[in-house]
Amino acid sequence: MASIKYYPQQPKGKSKIYIRLSIKRGKDFRLSTGLTIEDVKDWNFTKNYPKQNTENNKNLHRRLQDLENHIQDEVLAVEKSDELAINDLSSQWLKNLILDYFNEAPNEDKDLLIPFADSFVKNLPNSTYMKNGKPQEYKQETIDKYKYFVENLKDFEEYRKKKISLSETDLAFAEELTTYLDEEKNQATNTFGRSIKRLKTILKEAENQGRKVNPNHKKIRGFEDETIVTFLTFEEIDKLIDNEFSTRDLEIARDWLVIACYTALRVSDLYRMNKSMIVNEKGVDYIVLKQYKTNKRVKIPIHYKVRDVLLKYGFDFPPNFYENEKSNRTKLSTLMKKVCELSEINEVVSGRYNGVHGSYPKYKLIHNHSCRRSFCCNFYGKEGWSVPMIMAISGHENVNNFYKYIDKEDDTLSSIVAERFAEMEKANIKNKPQSKIIKLASNQ
Repeated sequence: MASIKYYPQQPKGKSKIYIRLSIKRGKDFRLSTGLTIEDVKDWNFTKNYPKQNTENNKNLHRRLQDLENHIQDEVLAVEKSDELAINDLSSQWLKNLILDYFNEAPNEDKDLLIPFADSFVKNLPNSTYMKNGKPQEYKQETIDKYKYFVENLKDFEEYRKKKISLSETDLAFAEELTTYLDEEKNQATNTFGRSIKRLKTILKEAENQGRKVNPNHKKIRGFEDETIVTFLTFEEIDKLIDNEFSTRDLEIARDWLVIACYTALRVSDLYRMNKSMIVNEKGVDYIVLKQYKTNKRVKIPIHYKVRDVLLKYGFDFPPNFYENEKSNRTKLSTLMKKVCELSEINEVVSGRYNGVHGSYPKYKLIHNHSCRRSFCCNFYGKEGWSVPMIMAISGHENVNNFYKYIDKEDDTLSSIVAERFAEMEKANIKNKPQSKIIKLASNQ
């Protein structure tokens, strides 16, 4: 078996990671892996691997381990081969093996953004990221979003008529890309704001792999537009329930909308709902599932208005329109607007329609996500409902994100402080000695 040892090139600070491959018969190669450790103090010189003390170092440890396994497999394949012998191996063989493993071409393309971005996306299905201290796999939905972003990058490069190097990816480049996505692609602010976040993630990984990335890429920041919350009130939901629709598709869309407004389920979860998720415990019916987006288990008591909907379908959920989730989502969103229009939910409110801020009839601004927001907004501040109770149903893990989601600020502590100030003032007035009025004798 071959002996493989990793070591940092520099004694301290940021350093490239080198590999030493020793094989019998005097074969001993040393060259760069193309990977980088941010600080050599995080290197374990006993195990010849980075310490797993940060998210980046855990990912780096995994990549180096996978590379070692890959090289060992290739050496073993050579030993068993009739066409290639150990004596035929060279530094170039090892270099090409490393480049091939990281899906990189052994040429000048390594300094370009698009080839690296392609490689990054190609590796996502086999990559993980850390969340709450635990490695998480990338969902296909996230991978598809990165693919879409890279396609936009390619269109941008063609628009510029110039290849994009990693060394030019500074703030000015990010602003140029933002302008292109806004003016040429007509993307919504939040869409190209998230694209810039993905650019930053890709550039960070490129730097971790030892690529020559513009050092100012760290100043790039993704962004979001102001939150505009459009939701259906309890009264408006009742209007939907009481309305009669002319087609079965409209009825089904209305029924899904009612379910979502009283369960806070995302549309990605609605598509997966089935009868097995309905359970009865001690005489109480619940919907129990793991949320698709967060993988968090939620247990949702069934509201009586949701029960009425389920009974229409044999205590089951309404059918989907299509087997394809994206097609189903698109049709459901279109029909939700229609059922709201037919139910005369036409209060003029501020919002964004087709990417343009303005005042519109509410039904134009309703979409799949409005249902989940309706639950959170309607029950927030309702007597007997605490924020943790609402979050237990919606699956929000962070209180700040919850307040941002419903476009509210947590004024609880400020209110408590105001009450304490008032109590202090009352106590001060009560304990304050009465001022004595002294009458001065007048001179006659």
